[in-house]
Parts: sequence; structure tokens; C-alpha cells
Amino acid sequence: MEKPENPNKKLELVIKDSDLPSLSKDFAEVAVDGIMDDGVLRDFPLVGGLIGVIKFGNSINKYLSAKKIYKFLFELHNIPQEQRIKKIDEINNSKKYQSSVGEIIFELLERIESEGKPEVVGRMFAAVIEEKIHFSDYLKCAHIVKNIFYYDLETLKSGHEKGDIFTTFGDGLFDSGLIIIGTAGKRVTTLSDLGKIIIEIGMK
Repeated sequence: MEKPENPNKKLELVIKDSDLPSLSKDFAEVAVDGIMDDGVLRDFPLVGGLIGVIKFGNSINKYLSAKKIYKFLFELHNIPQEQRIKKIDEINNSKKYQSSVGEIIFELLERIESEGKPEVVGRMFAAVIEEKIHFSDYLKCAHIVKNIFYYDLETLKSGHEKGDIFTTFGDGLFDSGLIIIGTAGKRVTTLSDLGKIIIEIGMK
């Protein structure tokens, strides 16, 4: 019997695929509705082929997974294929991490909310490929994004842009690792280094 394809490896191959430049921002919002009964996206075989090797309990999970994957991939579509391949192979060959890039990304996308977060982790991964941030910092930031309420990130971004983080952060951000709080009695808060990556790169 033929061994089923591994979705982790499949995703890694998709990330490296040269067809990513053809992705459309509008398509990410509407074309995922084209998931057919057999799990294949009619107009986008890259995601359709990946969705086809994943077992889902229902069509809603299938829909949400396809949408998250597509939105993540769209953030990489301007990066040349050669550059994507080089960086992913470099990370995998370093043996620094217990899992491959494909496995890490697949698990992350499965666990995060579909609202806004796939784009955030996608933009930050694009920054990894372009060597603007280290992969180790990406993993820390992705963990924070996974666990935090998305609209707290929107609120923090708004406060950062206005130059007044103090009045915008709430309990959800207090222990997030995104902000540095001034000493007692001082109305001073700033973004941490990880906070800068998430807000200035992931939420741009």
C-alpha cells in the first residue's frame, strides 16, 4: 500500500514552490470557498494538494486550515524561490532545531486563530528568509502570537504608532513579553525587542 504523504514535508515543498509569485491578495479572501468535496482547491493546486493529504474531522476545519495556509504563503510571494530554498535548507541543515521548518510552520498554523495571525507569522517568516531576523527569535515571536488575543496586538500597534503604549496595554499584554514597563511610579512603557519584531514587522 502506498504510504500517505507527510503534510509537514508537503508544506515545506509548497513554501519553496516557484508558483508563489502568482498568489493574489483578493484570492486569499474568496477562493478558499472553492474547496471541493475531495479537499482540492479548484483554482489553487498548491494549497489544494496540501489540504488533500490532511485528515479533517469536518469541512469547517478544512476551510479554516486552507485559509490560514494561503494567507501565510501570500506573505512570502514576493521572495524569490532561490532565496526561500536557500534559507529553509540552511535552517534544516543546521540541526539546531528538533523539527524541520515545514513541521514547525505546519504545527504553528494548525494552532493559531485564523483571524489575522497567519499574516503576522507569515510576514515574520518572510523577514527570516530575508535575514532581517533570526529564526530563533521568530520561534519566540510566533509563540507569543499564538498565545495572545489578536486584537490586543491591534491595540498595541495603535498605541505604538501614536507613541503612547502606556494607555493601550491591558492585562492580556502585561505578561506577554511584548512590552517593557518602566520603574514604579513612572509612566513609561516601551516595546521589547520581540515586541518590535511582532509589531513593526508582523503587524506592518
